[in-house]
Amino acid sequence: MVHRLKKTKRAIRDWVRTLPRTSLQEKEAELRDLQSNLQGDMMSGEMAAREKKMAAEVNTLRLQQEISAAQRAKCSWLKDGDRCTKFFYDVIRARQHRNCIQRLLDRDGRLVTDQVAIQEEVVLFYSELYHQTDYSTVFPQLTTKTLITEYGNSLLMAPIRMAEVEAIVMKADASKSPGPDGFSSGFYKRHWGALKVQVLEAVQEFFESDKLLKELNHTFLTLVPKKEGTTSLADFRPIACCNYLYKIINHLMCRRMEDAIQCLVSWNQAAFIKGRSIAEHSLLAHEMIREFHKLGGMKACVKLDLRKAYDTVNRDFLCHLMGAMGFSETWVDRVRECITSPTFSVLIQGIPYGFFGSSRGLCQGDPLFPYLFTLVMEYFTCLMDIAVHWERIVPIYSRVSPVVSHLIYADDLLVLMRPSMRGMRELAVVMEEFGQLSGLRLNRDKSKVYFNSSCT
Repeated sequence: MVHRLKKTKRAIRDWVRTLPRTSLQEKEAELRDLQSNLQGDMMSGEMAAREKKMAAEVNTLRLQQEISAAQRAKCSWLKDGDRCTKFFYDVIRARQHRNCIQRLLDRDGRLVTDQVAIQEEVVLFYSELYHQTDYSTVFPQLTTKTLITEYGNSLLMAPIRMAEVEAIVMKADASKSPGPDGFSSGFYKRHWGALKVQVLEAVQEFFESDKLLKELNHTFLTLVPKKEGTTSLADFRPIACCNYLYKIINHLMCRRMEDAIQCLVSWNQAAFIKGRSIAEHSLLAHEMIREFHKLGGMKACVKLDLRKAYDTVNRDFLCHLMGAMGFSETWVDRVRECITSPTFSVLIQGIPYGFFGSSRGLCQGDPLFPYLFTLVMEYFTCLMDIAVHWERIVPIYSRVSPVVSHLIYADDLLVLMRPSMRGMRELAVVMEEFGQLSGLRLNRDKSKVYFNSSCT
């Protein structure tokens, strides 16, 4: 399948080169001249036929320009209406201006404006970010709260059906960006009748061999600034643009994971779990904070932020944890292949630079990885529950819930506890142990502690 996509890409490139280089503006000018001449000779059937044919060509060029601009503008909310080419190009210019990296602070704190130096700095930063150096590769006997059921494992190992693959492709948003191979989900949807047999064979080959081709899992990292005008690479969010064939494999794994892991993830987590709402956790936190300053003794609310959470996950720990939770060895091998095989290039001003592998982290933008990250955060819940059980950390009791020691919002944590020197030290120990095993370290600059008025 990958070989055929490469041949198709070369054929399309060669075909495009043979097309006449006529711009829309030139065609519109020719059409205006022809219509002006037709006004002077209304009875000319030949000229009227030429005018009709040229008008159709102009409309086709306008439609192609609109489709191209709509894909680049990423306005998925806009489906119908008049041609919005000018609006699309305004959105494109705004996105390009927002995402353009014109200056950066290098590792020595110097401001860099030269584009070659910026490219080198970005590639070096992310090649080091995804390289594991300072945490465990040998793990103790991990404590988990629950094990996956036999039924859950049977869901994971269910055979791949054509109807399932077709449903994933037909549901995809055709305006999404393509991966390094240049073929977006729209290409697969448009030509599904010709591609479906080869796609199914490629997908089934992975689920039978548990191996991915390196070409299939090459990924572009596009950098999205977290705030306007930033000059620090730490304030960019790397979003993965994967090949769509690889995304199909990931979506199939996602469908199996979302049903199988519900019994493994505690109620403290709501993000990414089917049937749970993160809004309910927000309301629970609101109710707890509303009673924060009422009578009832000293209370502390600790907001913990994890530094580069997705990008620093210890992959060896994740696979070891999945084994401890009872996932089948075959499924763990499939997950390991997905998270360890990608290679990366970084898109800077829309052009890929660098080529490097990785030894840690989960890519944002990969549909499977939020579920894997949820499993990693479940181990934090295990450590907190152990500390609460032995009364090293005392949670807050309220009318809202019998006991709430912590809530997890993806990579943000909220700890609600009775403040004491012992409790704070124990929380620091929990974070240190969790960070050493999982690779997720505390971001002290974005973490805060709040005390109620009873604390002195």
